[in-house]
Amino acid sequence: MTQNAILFIPDISGFTEFVHHTDINHSRHIISELLELLIDSNTMALQLAEIEGDALFLYKLVEEVDVSALEHQIESMYLAFHTHLKRYEYQRICNCGACSSAYNLKLKFVVHYGEIEFITVKDSKKPYGSNVIKVHRLLKNEVPIDEYAVFTEDVCPVENNKKITTTYDFGTITFSYKALKPLKEQLPEVKPIPEDVPKHKLFDESEIIKMPANDLYEVISNFDYRLLWVKGVDKMEYDKNRVNRIGEKHKCLFQKNGNIEQTTVTKAVEKNQLVYGETTTKIPFTKRFNNYFVLEETEEGYTKMNIQVFADFKPFGIIMKPLMKKNMKKVISENIKELVLLIDSGFSLDQAHTD
Repeated sequence: MTQNAILFIPDISGFTEFVHHTDINHSRHIISELLELLIDSNTMALQLAEIEGDALFLYKLVEEVDVSALEHQIESMYLAFHTHLKRYEYQRICNCGACSSAYNLKLKFVVHYGEIEFITVKDSKKPYGSNVIKVHRLLKNEVPIDEYAVFTEDVCPVENNKKITTTYDFGTITFSYKALKPLKEQLPEVKPIPEDVPKHKLFDESEIIKMPANDLYEVISNFDYRLLWVKGVDKMEYDKNRVNRIGEKHKCLFQKNGNIEQTTVTKAVEKNQLVYGETTTKIPFTKRFNNYFVLEETEEGYTKMNIQVFADFKPFGIIMKPLMKKNMKKVISENIKELVLLIDSGFSLDQAHTD
């Protein structure tokens, strides 16, 4: 039995082919977040038929096409997409190829209307038929801009000034396109995150680590590796589906001391340096407790790792500063030793990802 349906595909593009494991891993998480965001921005009650790599295949059974509703749907998804990327550029802490180029990602839409059937595979019902093939073929087209919405003549009358007729393996199809870039004028303002470093420095020491700076940064900032070198932590609780960024929260669980919730932060460093930081309000006698890792590649394959710890104290907490400095030196020195042993053991990110 055939039914009429809107066939709707938002498609993300812009990531290059990454080779390094960190880039691939982070690009996968970023695309996943953006696809979830597009699904959450569904204003037309479109049905999700499939997640297809960097795209979504959505449909809605209707007898008439409401073009204004489609345009509103596209606008809603487009603005949500680019607001997220704008915010991510301020929040990101990683400088891998995926994270540093995420703001270049583009979004396009292909919209078609026609008869479809359904095929059932293992209790899953999917749209099926020639119009499903057509809407997917239209992802490859001759539109001369990066971000656009394609509407076939079955959806709405084709605008002559943006009319394209193309021949595919199924035959010839005519469509028009609408540029989406002007919608960026409606993006809300996203303010940079202010830097706020506590007043009292408790620790400041450096160590040379035999690992490139970007790889070492991933070991330190990726919670997947934290238990491999931080002593005393029994378990980490965090969102495994997100790339760590400013404002991201996680919990370190200790058998004896309960748990400590921490939030990812950053601070200003030199252009040739990377910085990763965490803050918490759960350390006794302090209002805030921040620790930072500042990384600087000294020569190929070697990185100077500078660890800095700062705190703001509660009333009379300042009298604990000498003891805290002593304890910091002991704990951090042990963790640095574990980190060096891990790296010298032949640990690599590629190996860890494969395992």
